[in-house]
Amino acid sequence: VRHPGVPGLTWHVWDSAKGRHSVDTCLQSLIAPAVIELVGREPPKENLSMNGSYHIYGLHANRPAYVKADGSGHAIRYWPREDRWLIDLEGLRDVDVCNAYAEAAGGHEHPGDLKIVWHIWETSRGRHLTDPSVRTLTAPHWVRIVGRDPHKENSSINGDYELVNVVEGKAAYKKEGGNHVIRYWPSEDRWIVDLEAGFHGGDVANAYADAKGAEHPGNCELVWHVWETARGRHVADEDCIAEAVWLSTPDWSKVPGITRRTPQEAAKDPDGSLGDRVRGD
Repeated sequence: VRHPGVPGLTWHVWDSAKGRHSVDTCLQSLIAPAVIELVGREPPKENLSMNGSYHIYGLHANRPAYVKADGSGHAIRYWPREDRWLIDLEGLRDVDVCNAYAEAAGGHEHPGDLKIVWHIWETSRGRHLTDPSVRTLTAPHWVRIVGRDPHKENSSINGDYELVNVVEGKAAYKKEGGNHVIRYWPSEDRWIVDLEAGFHGGDVANAYADAKGAEHPGNCELVWHVWETARGRHVADEDCIAEAVWLSTPDWSKVPGITRRTPQEAAKDPDGSLGDRVRGD
């Protein structure tokens, strides 16, 4: 084994009472994002509630499993018989019934890959239909812009922007209750703050930063250039910083409907098909 983040390793944990290391069948190690964000399912289509943030919960069928921390039980899990990722609004189950699925083939070791294509159940059609607007990704839930002098033009770029969609293949953010957005502009490889036209403003920007490979705008190394009418151009503002704000790890003991399995239950399910919890919380 080349690294310790491989599911299936048997871990021996020091037990002071026994004076030795003892096997803990519940303990697993893996490499996977802490949070998967799902965006893009829009009304009037059904299954709107699948949108949201899914936190890593453990292993299911020896792959990372994700659950919402809002008490809904909504989950993203792996289904090995068909090599698919499933969105199951009924929770972590060992069944082939799902609200949406995506093929896991192609190296998708976790469901937070923007290249994944999701097929969503449509009752009126009696089958799953591809919805290219539905995307799963790994990105900060908020981006916070700070540092623009309140006495300078375009100081309203300051504030918290929440992840709401994917635009031009990248995470897109919007201020709550307004139309201020941060989006990607591919033709110039820039992150753009648009205070007026939202996600449809083209290359017009109140502020921009050259992306230079940054996968999201919450990168403190980005240099933001802010429009100044008096100068007739965008001017670099080194005091202006965009920070990534990630969701915190849930306390699963306080999430309704979430229970920790006993060691006896885990021992009966060594492959994790029923969803082992990841230790460390």
